[in-house]
Amino acid sequence: MLNLKLSTRRVFIVGDASLFEEGITKLLSFGGTELLVSGAKYTDDPAFLEVITQNQPDVILLNESTALDSAHILNLLLSAPSLTALYIIIIRLNSNLVDVYEMPKRFVITRPCELVDVVQGNFHEM
Repeated sequence: MLNLKLSTRRVFIVGDASLFEEGITKLLSFGGTELLVSGAKYTDDPAFLEVITQNQPDVILLNESTALDSAHILNLLLSAPSLTALYIIIIRLNSNLVDVYEMPKRFVITRPCELVDVVQGNFHEM
């Protein structure tokens, strides 16, 4: 089980301004979750790292079903020393699998509340 602070978390969605991202933003912002959700379109590595450094998110969400190279973005984030404490969540829409990185674990997500629990750090092996 992850042990995250119970204060407001900053969630950053990396993507291409898709309908999926809008839905995730609404899901995570709904009903007093105490999550501050923002995001940006990926353009290139230096600009991406600058935006991440400026925003200092607690959680970064990536949608593997876009044209973005999620493996490259994950490696980029894990190689940046100041960003290694982040929780990075990669969502696979075609299989409902979610990879959570800091302590690599894989979860099968079948309900919206399970995704919110993962982002908030209130999860265990399902």
